[in-house]
Amino acid sequence: MILIFSNSGDPSTLDVMRWIHHLSPAKVVRINADEQYRVALTFADDDFFVQVNDDAFRLADVSSAWLRKGGFWFKGLFPAVTAAGRPALTRHVSQMLERENRTLRDHFHYVLRKRCAVLGSAHGSTPNKLVVLEHARELGLRTPSFSVSNQRSHAEGLVASGGGYVTKAMSDGLYLFDATESKTGYFTYTEALGPQTLEGVGASMAPSFFQRYVDKAFELRIFFLDDQFRAGAIFSQNDEQTRVDYRKYNDVRPNRVIPFRLPKEIEDKLSRLARALDLNTGSFDMIVDSQGEFYLLEVNPVGQFGPLSEKCNMGIERMIAERLVAREH
Repeated sequence: MILIFSNSGDPSTLDVMRWIHHLSPAKVVRINADEQYRVALTFADDDFFVQVNDDAFRLADVSSAWLRKGGFWFKGLFPAVTAAGRPALTRHVSQMLERENRTLRDHFHYVLRKRCAVLGSAHGSTPNKLVVLEHARELGLRTPSFSVSNQRSHAEGLVASGGGYVTKAMSDGLYLFDATESKTGYFTYTEALGPQTLEGVGASMAPSFFQRYVDKAFELRIFFLDDQFRAGAIFSQNDEQTRVDYRKYNDVRPNRVIPFRLPKEIEDKLSRLARALDLNTGSFDMIVDSQGEFYLLEVNPVGQFGPLSEKCNMGIERMIAERLVAREH
């Protein structure tokens, strides 16, 4: 049996499931982090029994698992507790229940990884971006220089230097599409740092991430699965709309995207970085400058690979499906 944890709106999960059904008669159970289920579970020693709605299984039934999206997929296991007239106690009990839930989640991930082939990040989240950059440098990968400061004067100094800088979130940026109320999307992007960025900002501000802007020849979106790499070169620098952040898609005149073969030296360093971060799949973002030098920007364990696979005819969905069915007997 193959266990898949995802979100209901992720199209790549469905594409991979179609390939699984094409390649194997294996049973597939999909659990979405953003949906509510009737859950019954029992963990005992090195095994567990789980029933999600009408699907029941033991750990011994699971040959492979894919942690595609989400952190813990069994919601509502610890009902809220309110101590009437005692707000401090209510807050303390809520915090304790959250710790209980976190302990259960971590044990679930640990046992799952111990007993079956797991593809994906243990907690479904992006590694600390600053730590990733430090690891990359230690392994000999170039990264644009960066700083973090809560002082407006620091940002003004960067602008005045004339060297060119960008600013972006240190963690995952805002990515929200309100499908229920205003039908509006809310997103944050990498933005060029300039005087207009600092308008209305006080002398002291929230700690902000600044990174040297690299004048790129093109950028790379690199999907990896174990030690296999599939890269696409994105020619975003030719369009002012996408020059700083290609995710500001130009639907009228889309960026050109072509397959790209990474140098062996870069593949080796990225493989070592993935192992250092305990990742067996995900996507690296890199920039290649006008001198042909490679710069790592970040890694995303749950990034979208569908557009890269489609535009460059890479068959990434089949790669993942083959990995998941490999342990089926």
